[in-house]
Amino acid sequence: MKAWKLALALTFASAGLASTAAAASPYPARPVSIVVGFAAGGSTDMLARTLAKELSDKFHQSFIVENKPGANSNVAHTYVARANPDGYTLLMVPFGLAVNEYLYKDLRYKLDDFAPIALVAQVPNVLVVNKNLPFNNVKAFVDYSKAHPTEITYGSPGVGSSLHLAGELFRYATGAEMLHVPFNGSGPALMAVRSGEVKSAFDNLSTAAPMIKSGDLKALAVTSSRRSDAFPDLPTIAESGYPEYEISSYFGLAAPAGTPPAVVDTLNQAVMEALKSPAIQAQFKTLGAYAQPNTPAQFSAFLHKENQKWRDVIKASGLKPD
Repeated sequence: MKAWKLALALTFASAGLASTAAAASPYPARPVSIVVGFAAGGSTDMLARTLAKELSDKFHQSFIVENKPGANSNVAHTYVARANPDGYTLLMVPFGLAVNEYLYKDLRYKLDDFAPIALVAQVPNVLVVNKNLPFNNVKAFVDYSKAHPTEITYGSPGVGSSLHLAGELFRYATGAEMLHVPFNGSGPALMAVRSGEVKSAFDNLSTAAPMIKSGDLKALAVTSSRRSDAFPDLPTIAESGYPEYEISSYFGLAAPAGTPPAVVDTLNQAVMEALKSPAIQAQFKTLGAYAQPNTPAQFSAFLHKENQKWRDVIKASGLKPD
């Protein structure tokens, strides 16, 4: 009996030591998934893969991109929100995380179901117009739209896209008279501006840049809070007389709510280091992207500010959730 009790005690002791050792294992101790809510090949996916490579090299552990496209990234959001909060399932955060609750009914997640880690990059959009229109700055564009209330149209890649909402925010901030015309993608929208089918559009600066440089489109301003290094002479809309206006496409990293703060902080520090790498800097140059150091608390504040802003804009626009 004594031998049996001793064996049992040793078994429990061994299990306890193993559990303690596992808990004390440095993060990450196994491969980590970065979930992307879009198909492979897009900007979100490409940036996620570059970041995954940097993190893999940093931690000597695999960071693997997992594409789960669908419903404007809602499939990926739901998947990560329900994942085990242990730091091994992460989300490449798109613009829609803070906005989709106002565009879709019956979502199975909310913003507070995530632990923000880091804002990785912001990508400016640009306001472009048909080259034959008789104005060259934002103020003249707004004045013209008010004087010709049925004339100004703006194209976007689709209802509820970040570029559609850029136009709605512009109307909200400036009082411009504009009619939205959705297209099936950025390419068709920009071609429609070039031909004069629609008068204007908001698009990612990197996408519109070739047509701006060729003179096929007239650029009036970037939508971000700072000028673009690629077009330093192009003002921001805020500088053009509308200081409250700012919108950028952005990419970040988040984990399920409840992820240990130590893991979140470890990942944040690693991302901040990765942003200095030549590979990510080269991709930023291609996208016209920029980044600045930030903490998990600052990224959380950013997302909640975005959520509040778009709630007001979408309510004022009259858009109804699908």
